[in-house]
Amino acid sequence: MAVYKITLEDGTQESVTLGMGALAELSRRTPDLYQRYRSLYQKLGAGKDIDELEMAEIIYIAYRAANPNKDCMDMDEFFERMSDDRGEMGNVFMLLFGVKEKKQGSVMPSGKPRGKNRAYR
Repeated sequence: MAVYKITLEDGTQESVTLGMGALAELSRRTPDLYQRYRSLYQKLGAGKDIDELEMAEIIYIAYRAANPNKDCMDMDEFFERMSDDRGEMGNVFMLLFGVKEKKQGSVMPSGKPRGKNRAYR
């Protein structure tokens, strides 16, 4: 199960995951939260956009899934403590769904540069 970290406004880090085992445990412990995850996931699967608050809500659900035995913050407190860094929020969101960050300007195994600024030979 892949577990990632999100940095809160005060610099503390919290674990987040959407691993199947963690989601199964979440569905047993807090079925209403799991159902909310399912509805947001179905919205994404249908190709519909989600807004920033819905993205933050999925991250909160991932926080709860990663910490089943911890006394977790409620959603309002989590949102208040989240950083306003939209880049990090988007990065964590993408990692949760298995999308890795592109490495612009890095070199491929063939030795050719990656990214839109690569030189064609």
